Parts: sequence; structure tokens; C-alpha cells
Amino acid sequence: MLAERALIDSVANETGDTLVVVCYHASGPYMIPKAKEREDFYNTGYTEPFVVFDGTDAVFEPDPNKYDSIYNIHYQLARTNTPYYNLTIDSAITEPSIARFKLKIVAADSIPSGEINAFVAITEDSLRGAYGTFYRVCRALYEFPVELQYPDSMIKYFEFSHNIPASKMRATVFIQNKGTKEVMQTISTKFEEAK
Repeated sequence: MLAERALIDSVANETGDTLVVVCYHASGPYMIPKAKEREDFYNTGYTEPFVVFDGTDAVFEPDPNKYDSIYNIHYQLARTNTPYYNLTIDSAITEPSIARFKLKIVAADSIPSGEINAFVAITEDSLRGAYGTFYRVCRALYEFPVELQYPDSMIKYFEFSHNIPASKMRATVFIQNKGTKEVMQTISTKFEEAK
């Protein structure tokens, strides 16, 4: 499950599932142009803070004390969805300014028609903000098409430049139907330093 623009990442570990959180900054020192594109793409009509779960479920909740209870409803609903893809990431290695990984995408079931793209969000686990700490900040976002039919698969070797400490860097891959906005599957990985 992917939660975009979330301010927290309450993960229901008892289920064995993972809630992947990507936070975009459309203004301020950590702004990237793709963040504004994502905000415009969803066009929720909400002011911040809002969260979009799996591309289709936009939630506005300004009270941080209610995040866990409000978000859990949407998290439990998302758990009932069957994934269209199986994703695996291998060999996630970083050097001081270059990182790479191998991504395998397998069609797990028949796939709805539409423009299906994969996104790679490179996030930094925590960054200083003016009044506190920002978490899971998206520092770069890449996109490429995925044209598979069941039972096809593809392997992509992904390499990118960065200036993020290895201990704080994460790559999140999610596949999205650009027409319906549905996020069809997601995976996240940390990186190991090259030896």
C-alpha cells in the first residue's frame, strides 16, 4: 500500500503488511518540480495536510491526534485489494553519489487497460524542517512505462545520482494506472553501501 503526502507512517505490523509512505514537498527547501506535478495530478481540492492512499483514496485530516484512527480505516480497506503485479528489488547498492538496483516486475493477473507507468521515488528518511523534522521526504521521482500482459515480466536496472547518506536513503517503486490513478502495487528498499 502506498500513502502519498502522509505525515506519519503508522504501519500495522501485526498484519505483516507494509505501509509505504512518500512525502512530497511542493514548496520550501525540499521542493522538487515533480512534487507539484503529483499534487496537480491528484487535484484533490484539499489543503495540506492530505494523504492519498493507493492513488484513489484522498483523506484530509488536520488533527495529528486522529491520524492513526482515520488512516487505519483506509489501510484496512486497501488490504482487501488483490495486487496486479509482483515486484522484487535486488542488489540495492549505493556509493557516495551513485546508487543502483535491479527491479523485476511480474504481471500477477490480467491487467486493466490504460497507461500503466512505474514510478521510482528516492526518499530521505528524515530531514530538518523549520519547526521540526520531516520524514520520508521525496528527493527525486522518476517515471517509465510498464507494458506487460499476464504472464509477462520485465527486468530493469535502475541507476541514479544522489547526495543522500546511505543510512537514510530509500527507493520506493510503485506502479500506477495513469487513467484511473490506481496504484496497483508498491515495494520499498533500503540501500547497502558498496564495499
